[in-house]
Amino acid sequence: MNSTHKPDIAWINSLKGICILLVVLYHIILPGYAEMTGHLIAGWLPAKLWLAFNQYLSPLRMPAFFFVSGLLATNGIINRSWKQVFTSRVVNLFYLYFLWGIIQWLMIRGVSSEIMGEQLSKNTNAAWADTPLESVKLMLLAMSSSWYLYALGLFFIFAKLLREQKFAMMTIAVGLNYAAVMKLFPGWGPQSVAQYLVFFLLGTFYSSLVLRWSEWHRDNLVPWAALAVLSLIHATLGIAHSLFLCVMAILLSVAACRTLNRYFSLCWLNWLGRNTLQIYVLHRIFIEFFGMSSILFAEHHHLFASKAFSMLWAVGYPVAMMALCAGCSVGGWSLLNRGIGKNLFIFPSLLRRSLTVERG
Repeated sequence: MNSTHKPDIAWINSLKGICILLVVLYHIILPGYAEMTGHLIAGWLPAKLWLAFNQYLSPLRMPAFFFVSGLLATNGIINRSWKQVFTSRVVNLFYLYFLWGIIQWLMIRGVSSEIMGEQLSKNTNAAWADTPLESVKLMLLAMSSSWYLYALGLFFIFAKLLREQKFAMMTIAVGLNYAAVMKLFPGWGPQSVAQYLVFFLLGTFYSSLVLRWSEWHRDNLVPWAALAVLSLIHATLGIAHSLFLCVMAILLSVAACRTLNRYFSLCWLNWLGRNTLQIYVLHRIFIEFFGMSSILFAEHHHLFASKAFSMLWAVGYPVAMMALCAGCSVGGWSLLNRGIGKNLFIFPSLLRRSLTVERG
């Protein structure tokens, strides 16, 4: 990360914290919560609002996450050699991606599904694959709950290899974004990787411009107006997940996080932002276990036939499950991140290096 950003780092952690909570919420609502709304005899309006809230946040959730990730990778891409960053920025990400992909498959398919007799979804996902080989194949296609880590490694390699050809990279990334939005790639994994490359590059090479546009100045009315017009044109043409709408969402979120940190203490949110990895890799396991448990319990006791329970479920389930799964992820990390367990959250050679530095 460039030194010019260091004094302003609080908003980065706040935005990362918000994004990881929105990711957890997204996985809670789809598929578990969404599939149960048909069983409710009350609370349809709150349920529809949660589904709409989840859908309308799509221009912010992952675009902002990748923008911040690109911003934080700037120094490693532009100023440092491959030898200095390859292990930490590429090998470590791929190691964590495949390691936790295997752990998620073992815990979800091998443990939770065996205990419950069911799983939350039949969608194509490495965590729900029938065999370990099929799971690995899906992981290679980024069709895993932890695909963000895989994408980061790929994006870093691409950006560093072509760092002198910024315009060509952005042109390719924009083309990939449109192709993904139009679903020209088979499968949600390749579509996701193709769709979000542009935001990583935006954070890496154009973060100063984006940060300047995010400030509340009269000079920024022109770019904001241009983004708004282009977003409306895309909406008129029926193009979902508009690139320009996503950029507007990033600008708004950066401005909001800066303002909030100026007037409030966001210690807990900023702490989450500094610890997104453990929540990201663990939350899917807890969602599967707690989500399936609660659904089976409610169905077994015919609780959805109660108007009071249906209303309570419709209103409170997403928030309660988000707090539970995020909290359990942090708690699980606290228990696992000891001794040999630290290898679950960092590539072993990097762990040895950090321990050597600490002792020295």
